Amino acid sequence: MKTILMPTDGSTAAEKALDLALDLAQQHGASLKILHVLLRDKEPWELLRLPEMADADPELVSALKEMEQAPAVPHMAEEIMANPNAADRPVPDSMLHAIGGHVIARAVGRAQKRGVMADALDIADTGTASAILHAAKEARADTIVMGMRGLRQIDAITFGSVSQEVCRLAPCTCVAVH
Repeated sequence: MKTILMPTDGSTAAEKALDLALDLAQQHGASLKILHVLLRDKEPWELLRLPEMADADPELVSALKEMEQAPAVPHMAEEIMANPNAADRPVPDSMLHAIGGHVIARAVGRAQKRGVMADALDIADTGTASAILHAAKEARADTIVMGMRGLRQIDAITFGSVSQEVCRLAPCTCVAVH
């Protein structure tokens, strides 16, 4: 084991997965590649409940709280059919990038504290599973360690989960942490 890809959305499961990835990296002398995929289609309240947001920029947190109280954006039937997970209160790209940067910086910081070499990959803005698979290929990862469930646990029941898709399609060892 030389290179571990650690995709993180900042969720509780991702935090647990990061702990395991750090343990594995220490035990095997592996490097860690940390990836974040923009949290599109997430509601402000979902983003606010990320454990990572506890020490995020207060202005960012305040803006998310304001958005949480804003009226929902109405969707046409065609929009709902095309994207059933579309947020009712969409978060601007600039805020999603700020959240992603914060999540990655915290993960890299935790790795550094444990003496693990960690590199932050560019924030991805494509489908989550495909972004993870692409990053694994580009980084030549021999292991992917990721949380089993992200922010919307119900999605896994109704549509299948990202971790299931990644584990099914990845050409390397995958560990999904619950």
